[in-house]
Amino acid sequence: MIRRSSFLRTTAASLAALTFSAFVSITAHAQGAAAPATVDSLLKAAKTEGEFVFYSAATENVAKRIAEAFTTKYGVRAKYLRLGSAPLAQRYANEAAAGVPAADAVLIAGGAVAFTRDGVAKGWLDPIETANIPEITSGEFPKAFLRYGGAIVQIAPWLVQYNTELVKPADVPKKWEDVLNPRFKGRLVMADPKAADSFLDVWALLLDTYGEQFFVKLREQNIRWYEDGVPALQALGAGEGDLSFPGVRFLAQGLIDKGAPVETSMVLPTSGTEMYLALTAATKAKSPNAARLFANWLMSPEGSKVMNADPGSYSVFAVGDLPKGYTSPKPETPARRAEIRKLFGLQ
Repeated sequence: MIRRSSFLRTTAASLAALTFSAFVSITAHAQGAAAPATVDSLLKAAKTEGEFVFYSAATENVAKRIAEAFTTKYGVRAKYLRLGSAPLAQRYANEAAAGVPAADAVLIAGGAVAFTRDGVAKGWLDPIETANIPEITSGEFPKAFLRYGGAIVQIAPWLVQYNTELVKPADVPKKWEDVLNPRFKGRLVMADPKAADSFLDVWALLLDTYGEQFFVKLREQNIRWYEDGVPALQALGAGEGDLSFPGVRFLAQGLIDKGAPVETSMVLPTSGTEMYLALTAATKAKSPNAARLFANWLMSPEGSKVMNADPGSYSVFAVGDLPKGYTSPKPETPARRAEIRKLFGLQ
């Protein structure tokens, strides 16, 4: 006959063992990373969760590629929802405010700094630098790319896109003043600056570099505005314009691979879109260990290579390859939205 006290001790011990294996990384985080997690401990705990969800502002092909590569490597299913940065941030905020965040991790570009700062301040996100990620605790991930509670995992410089059937090689812009060439009047197809805060970075850089007169002349080119960068790029490929900017190489590459008469030119100085990785607070996420395993992989040289496999996408492990005239986006730039739209004569 088993005594009640003995039974309770045995049951408690068993439950404690199960709980430890499932939440080893969370416990270490709560203790201030006193017991650093390992890939093995994260994987063991992640397998008990089985799957996780991440929201992605990265293009569909990138989100699909990293989800499949991670799932294949670890046997933990990665599910994702692809949204633009602005609707992604709004959806996440609504869910988090209601106490039901559906995403365990987030990849966001436009407005990323405001998103991570606000999320950490409200307790929705854990600062990634203290989330007990092995790639961080080991010092493998470059510390310079841990910013504002998130981690930069992709850098894509802005450039000028042009139609190869309409623009002669001699007329391809090589400096920003070249886009003011009278031959391009009425032939610029561009995304409205309000489409994404990430567009504002290059405009702010050009304003600070060339002054308001550059924008006066650019506005005189009779720009044809589109609601976003994708339709503007598609219009370019269809011959509705000669130039489109700012754009990123990997989006243009999608049309180039389909035979569209599109090419790109790196015009300096430039800024770019930087993709931030953020983690839902461990106490609020449904699958915090799987999300941290994913973060660890994405922040490793292996995961970074998969993430940045497209032309024009730069890994933080290869920043030496970035153009010398590249400037990282500034956190205060979104506050200049009204100023920049006014320069273009937009309401």
